Amino acid sequence: MDDETSILKNQLFAACQDACSDNPDKLFSQEDLMALDVVPRKDVKKLLQIIQILTRERLFAPVHFHSGLAWRVRPEEEAAKYKSLTSEDQVLVYELIDAAGSEGAWQQEIKNRLNLQENAMRKALRELEAKRFIRQFTTVENTSKKMWIKFSLQPSARATGGPWYTDQYLDEAFIDMLQTVVVRIIKDKGSYRSTGERNIRSASPVLPKKGVIKGGLSEAAMKSKKRTADAMSRDDTTPVVAPAPKARSTIRLPLPAGYTNYPTAEEITTEIVQKKIAKGQPLRTEHVQELIDILVWENRIEAVKMGDRVGYRAVRISKQNPDMVKLDSEDFWEPRTNGLTTVPCGKCPVFELCEEGGPVWAGGCEYFDKWLS
Repeated sequence: MDDETSILKNQLFAACQDACSDNPDKLFSQEDLMALDVVPRKDVKKLLQIIQILTRERLFAPVHFHSGLAWRVRPEEEAAKYKSLTSEDQVLVYELIDAAGSEGAWQQEIKNRLNLQENAMRKALRELEAKRFIRQFTTVENTSKKMWIKFSLQPSARATGGPWYTDQYLDEAFIDMLQTVVVRIIKDKGSYRSTGERNIRSASPVLPKKGVIKGGLSEAAMKSKKRTADAMSRDDTTPVVAPAPKARSTIRLPLPAGYTNYPTAEEITTEIVQKKIAKGQPLRTEHVQELIDILVWENRIEAVKMGDRVGYRAVRISKQNPDMVKLDSEDFWEPRTNGLTTVPCGKCPVFELCEEGGPVWAGGCEYFDKWLS
């Protein structure tokens, strides 16, 4: 190799390192290498000569595509490892594991692709492991598979299951806890608590005291008739002060139409990370997006288009259709009601006048008829 070729080789390698500083896995085609303006534009022969030298020195790793051939830059310290390998079998095995990256290479696939004898392959793997060039790991898809990966790499999320797996087992409790946190964040930021009072019907501050029927109460009750003015006693005219209206407890209500600050997946991820509730797992936006997609599919939250962003808000479960969610779900915005809390008496407009034998009473109540029907 002459001095000019050596200089161009070093310049091309340095230019490739600068170009892939933000993306170490960037691939370079022949056109990309020519566009770096290191080798003269029309001197394709010189460029191919330099590529061959860099590939032979393990500084370029060839990658085959259906559209052609490309090259990935390999750091100099990684390329130096190849020079310390003592056999061709070690070179072939390590090169295959190196090309597999964070996905790792299956031991059986190494044997089949390289067409090595079982003893020769096992010997090469042991020697590479002893030099701390490779290490073994297992995947969540099949724990019986013997997988090999470069010692300096961590297995991909696809191989380990990401943050959802602990010791090769799906951590359902962790997933359920994070789903609850996501729903709570979406509720807090996608709705508001109303602290006002309920619409109290207007009532006179002073009401006349209910009269006393002249005669037996049972007879009037049996006839179910309203009392006449003559049947009312005028003796007691002590005024009765109406009870003060009770303030209601705060309830959560949806935000008005057109609201554009619903929480996004990125904002939810940031809040979860700040709260440090992920048990040390490296949660990223794509992980939280997986939880959000499940919640959307379960009809617990819904996506809201906000310009070029997508936010999320909780779905308000209808009280008439409680079967849409699990019985122990936290998705109800207000406490569930039962028969005792939906009796017409709770919202009767003439509740103060109701008593047995009075002008209004339960035995002849039209609201009860509608409720029971």
